[in-house]
Amino acid sequence: MFWYFLLLVGGCVLLYWGAIWLVQGASEIALNLHISKAIIGLSLVAFGTSAPELIVNLIAAYQGKTGFALTNVSGSNLTNLLVGFGLCGIISGLLIHWRSFLYDLYALVISALIPVGIMLLMLLQGKEPHLPFWSVLPLVAALGAYLFTLARRGMRAEPKDADGKPSRPIAISVMLFLLGAITLYGGGQFVLDAAVQIAEHFQIDASLVGLTLVAAGTSIPDAIASIIAARRGEHDIAVGNLLGSNIANILAVITGTLLASRVSQSEIQLAAGTLEASRSILIDYVMIVAASLAFFGIAVRWGRITRLAGLLMIAIYLCYMGLRIYFVLS
Repeated sequence: MFWYFLLLVGGCVLLYWGAIWLVQGASEIALNLHISKAIIGLSLVAFGTSAPELIVNLIAAYQGKTGFALTNVSGSNLTNLLVGFGLCGIISGLLIHWRSFLYDLYALVISALIPVGIMLLMLLQGKEPHLPFWSVLPLVAALGAYLFTLARRGMRAEPKDADGKPSRPIAISVMLFLLGAITLYGGGQFVLDAAVQIAEHFQIDASLVGLTLVAAGTSIPDAIASIIAARRGEHDIAVGNLLGSNIANILAVITGTLLASRVSQSEIQLAAGTLEASRSILIDYVMIVAASLAFFGIAVRWGRITRLAGLLMIAIYLCYMGLRIYFVLS
């Protein structure tokens, strides 16, 4: 067991340095290409740090563990919204230039509503709440529309620091970004593997792994990258990363999960268990909608996450997860 704890610490070290390299590389790419850092955060950084969720989910879905995969998405998004933004607020105070992220805030809420709407439709039809394969259609349509707006904004946007000069050639910046992404992925995998092994050693219920340990493990790159960005004063990258990651997790990762399940001919459902288990996961996605709406309101009303707000967000996350664990174990 000592080696698993050592692996956990080593993974955290890799995550720290990977986040520094990724944020620095992304910032320099934005400066070289005269692209808004908000767009960089929403695209390069967000999709780079969402890779662990995608890889874990594709493997799980192909092996028929779609419920585990979709629980990983819900847990990851809740972790990003409540813990990621909460820690950014506690550590450095996070400024949200919401007008730069207005389309993304709408996309955050709409993407969260799609799976909830489909699951509620299944429930109204007297079926177990789940995502049928046709769910790919609205998810892909929403993803295409979002990427289109992102591309249009990327062409029109001008960086706030346009008068700055890049400190190194763009090729070096790209290599630094890729090195950061790879290091983040490796660190996240180490943390994930160590956490799962420690959970098995202490006989923690396996049904909670997807929602808690795996979700937290695959979300660590997102949170660390945004925390480092916020501490470096790159608030647009910090906000864009977590917003883009949540949008990508639902629109891209769930789509990949459903496609992988189709390829493997495994049953597409939320949980390979009882109706109560499926409804519990539905509640998780409803919680994502509530957290997304709350973040939208905070961004527009106050334009920042203070230390007090950050503490409240983390407290809500811990209370909700505590209740989920209690009801599963009871």
